[in-house]
Amino acid sequence: MYDVTILPDGVRVTVGDDETLLRALSRAGLRYRVGCKRGGCGICKVQLKLGEVRYERPIAPQVLSDDERIEGICLSCRAVPLTNIVIELQEGDRLRRVLGFAFPSSAASNHHGKDV
Repeated sequence: MYDVTILPDGVRVTVGDDETLLRALSRAGLRYRVGCKRGGCGICKVQLKLGEVRYERPIAPQVLSDDERIEGICLSCRAVPLTNIVIELQEGDRLRRVLGFAFPSSAASNHHGKDV
């Protein structure tokens, strides 16, 4: 398991073994601009600022060019961290929390703290 830090917000999420960045963010109730979610459109590109990722399947060069890979661009829907990583969303993207996805921390602690 690795940590991913998302800039510019500085939010940190744990990524499970063999879990993609997009899947981990979604599991944490976080969203940003995405498209097909299968590596075919390139809308979910993020800047890899620190760390390393691998891809479960080959990515077509028209979706992610060699130049983009060299610049640290990765597809969050297919990228699986090999280390702790830091990513930055594309300019104009913003991280959003999906309401109702998870219990607020106070509700969760009250529910689990009661004796039955």
